[in-house]
Amino acid sequence: MGAVRIAGDAYITKGPPWARRFGGLKLGRLGYPPGTLPAHLKKFLLTTEPRKCADETKDKSGVNRVLAMNVCIARLRGK
Repeated sequence: MGAVRIAGDAYITKGPPWARRFGGLKLGRLGYPPGTLPAHLKKFLLTTEPRKCADETKDKSGVNRVLAMNVCIARLRGK
């Protein structure tokens, strides 16, 4: 079951199995509207570095790829 929007930025979704309050449903609030990119993440995601590094590390998988991506981005940004 996906999240069901009820009003504004509030939603209802299936809660954890141990939750008994509200019949196992979880009430929450969306931090950012769906389909929008938070301002603090734009500098990381809207650059060419992630795409270049993804191409360089496509032969790896799992933790090895994550570590290789981090090293690659640090290298490209000069850190």
